[in-house]
Amino acid sequence: MKYKPLKGLVVAAMLASSLVLAAPQSLAAGPEPSVVTVTGYAQQEVSPDTAYVTIGTTSTDADAQQARTKNNLAMNEVTNALKAMGIPAENMKTTGFYMSPNYDMKGQKVTSYTVSNNLEVKLTDLTMVSQVINKAGSLGANQINNVRFTNEHADQIKENLIKEAVHNGQRAAQAAAEAAGSQLGAVKEINISGTSPSYNRVYAAGMSLRAVKMEAADSTPVEAGTNTLSQSVNLTYYLQ
Repeated sequence: MKYKPLKGLVVAAMLASSLVLAAPQSLAAGPEPSVVTVTGYAQQEVSPDTAYVTIGTTSTDADAQQARTKNNLAMNEVTNALKAMGIPAENMKTTGFYMSPNYDMKGQKVTSYTVSNNLEVKLTDLTMVSQVINKAGSLGANQINNVRFTNEHADQIKENLIKEAVHNGQRAAQAAAEAAGSQLGAVKEINISGTSPSYNRVYAAGMSLRAVKMEAADSTPVEAGTNTLSQSVNLTYYLQ
């Protein structure tokens, strides 16, 4: 007696069973719940707590080695003087060293060589900014290429701004829900989009220290001002 294979019948029965079980679930699934998405924003003006001063020494000589030697002497004097002022070595960093030939009017013959060295100095005592500039100018530095005032210890302020941004976003979502004739439900999603790019504030660039040394004033006037710290969050709420 021959038996027909039942494999095909078993598979068909399993598929039919799956369809039967899935049908009630698909029928039970209703429309996607309505949501409202808003952006909350908060900002605060804050006095900076850290300054970065970039000091430059530029030397020119007909001999390349002499140009480099002059520059090395000037920068070494500046570095040693800053250390004597109490600035730790880890707060000083070379950000650029350049050596290039200078040509005559025809661009054919080398007439001299110019060497430039840039030193970035980090200051946590902002009252020292003017002192550093004056000291560097008196020792042969002839450029202040940048002065930046930043906020590097503002974690608590940023946390408070996030809370305020969420609160502002919630108020906007509540207003939108009421205007649409709905009620605001639970939070579906929160995304913190990050901070604004205004944490760093550039005070000056390309300042010549020749003018600084000629002034009768004992201190170069430098004002730190304030920085704008901000946070924004994207909020999605369910509507009821």
